[in-house]
Order: sequence, then structure tokens, then C-alpha cells
Amino acid sequence: MNKIAAKQFNDEINRYKYTLRFCSKICEWETFKVKAGKLFDYVESIEMMEIEHKFFRVSKVMVAILFLFLVVIFQIDPAIHPEYARFRELLILTAIAGCCFEVYFFFNFRMYMKGKTLYYTARREDFIRNIEEDFRGSTIPGEAAQEREETTLVTS
Repeated sequence: MNKIAAKQFNDEINRYKYTLRFCSKICEWETFKVKAGKLFDYVESIEMMEIEHKFFRVSKVMVAILFLFLVVIFQIDPAIHPEYARFRELLILTAIAGCCFEVYFFFNFRMYMKGKTLYYTARREDFIRNIEEDFRGSTIPGEAAQEREETTLVTS
């Protein structure tokens, strides 16, 4: 994630934090749950985007290296250079191993993403429940009434 995107992400998280804190102070727990769910959705979408970006960046490097190996393999002619025949065999085996690793890497990534989407709702509910418990534990009941009075005075 570049610096500008990271700053925007942090700003958005801070807005959610202040909104959640305000909702917990005035004991609006249903609104709190909705906002916490939106926070989870936002963080999850950014995380998925970053994971995909990193995966494809690594995959591009691996494919470029494999392509380079193919170019070198086809450039070596064992009839002209008999001493390079063993080197060509080694490059072929390395390219095959690289292809197998890339396929394994791709399927592992797909299974990981499928697992994340499969358990999305359970993780979302756990997140909402846990963050609500955290905020309920940190909220002082008398503070909510005082905050509500200050808010109505400022807005009127």
C-alpha cells in the first residue's frame, strides 16, 4: 500500500473509531453494530485488495523468471555446444519445478481466498460482538448522559 492510500485508510479508520466511540457513549448499540459491520466490511475489502495485489506481484516475477528460463533453454543448441547439454537439462528441470511451484502457489491462494469468503459472516459477527464488548467495557454510563446533553446544546 502506498503512502497516500495508507493515509486515507488510517483517516477512514479514525472516522469509524470516533463514530463507534460516540455511539457507545450515548448507548446506541444497534447503530454501533451497523457501524462496526461497515468497519469490518471496509477493512476486509482493503485487506483482500492488498492480498491480491501482492499475490499477483509475486506471480508476475515468477512468470518472468520462468519465461527467461524458456528463452535460455531455446537458445542453447546441444548440437553446437555439447558441453551445455547437461546445463540445458538442469534448466529444464528447474523450469518444470518453477511451474509446479507456481501452480501450487496459485491453488493455495485460491483456497485461502475461498476460506476467507466462506467464513466471512462468522468472522464479521465475531468482530462486531468483540468490538461491542470492548466498547461496552470502556463506556462509563454517567458519561453517556453528559455527552448527550453537550451534543444537544451544541447543535441547538
